[in-house]
Amino acid sequence: MKSKKIIHLITTIERGGAEKQLLILARNQVQIGLEVEIVYLKGAPELKVDFEVAGCTVNDFIANKELIHQVISFLRYIRNSPTPVHAHLPKSELITAIACRKKSFVVTRHNSEKFWPGMPNLFSQILSKCICARASKVISISNSVKNFLQVSGELPKGCEVDVVYYGFDVDNSISSRGLVDLSARADFSLDTFKIGSIGRLVDQKDYPTLFRAFKKLLLKYPNSELYIVGDGNNKSALESLVMELAINNNVHFLGRTQYIFEFLSLIDVFILPSKYEGFGLVLLEAMLSKKPILASNNSSIPEVLGLGFPGLFETSNIEDLWNKIDLIKSDKSFNSILIELYPNQLSKFDPNLMVRNIIRIYDKANF
Repeated sequence: MKSKKIIHLITTIERGGAEKQLLILARNQVQIGLEVEIVYLKGAPELKVDFEVAGCTVNDFIANKELIHQVISFLRYIRNSPTPVHAHLPKSELITAIACRKKSFVVTRHNSEKFWPGMPNLFSQILSKCICARASKVISISNSVKNFLQVSGELPKGCEVDVVYYGFDVDNSISSRGLVDLSARADFSLDTFKIGSIGRLVDQKDYPTLFRAFKKLLLKYPNSELYIVGDGNNKSALESLVMELAINNNVHFLGRTQYIFEFLSLIDVFILPSKYEGFGLVLLEAMLSKKPILASNNSSIPEVLGLGFPGLFETSNIEDLWNKIDLIKSDKSFNSILIELYPNQLSKFDPNLMVRNIIRIYDKANF
């Protein structure tokens, strides 16, 4: 790589899958001698200190500004520097494509969904094709995302996509502060069967399927609790559903937290019921925590857990999920089978391998 610096432009540096993954990437890029600058567009700078501790510069000069102001300011900023740009998530990609010279940036696609959700398909396709045509390289975080791009009509003709898997965070230490914080939000009693899930409270995560399976579980194992970490637009609707199902005394909405590994240490099983995932970073975190995992069998999830992973269940199938939870609860040997598969699978997501693959793409882009 010719340049000794890389600028990462990302929509937010709040705690989310893409943002946490950028932190892992940036930390490892610093360790191999790159100067790394993080520019973000909106939201609270929740990960600012983490990026700075990792040795990165965090620049907020366009944060929370109007789109046209962000485009003009970033254009002026980047025009004075030959530094290549790595863009993450749609709005950042759009600004980068407008502000940067052609072939002077790369983009990473993090989601198995159209480029601009909420917009007509044709509009999203045109934007995506224009950006990818101007980019030097397009990266996807899984084969599932790559396949989606190839069949969705959002890639220009002849555009190649490089798959680079996420890397896991090597620091999975547990802090007493985190345990105290979580215990103040809900009771994690030792004599209960504790199920946990982590994700935004949105349709994609399919919490209704989990809630209905949990209701069946309570009929057989009334001493069970379900804990949900995350926030989102569907919170009120999900709280209403929990009341309607009469499981509200056993379902706990904990909100967002930075203490993911602490949360995982407190539960007995982790469940990801999503309708689709671009990757599912939380699956790596649950594997590192050696927790039994149940997850829906779709998109990138089998890539992460393994195609034959016994903890996969049919997407949105309440009965299948309930049967898998019952197996977790009643058969300890099943738990051991799941956990024994993790080390080999985690080896595919070594953060050092991820960084080497990203640098290889930078080299191909002539950065």
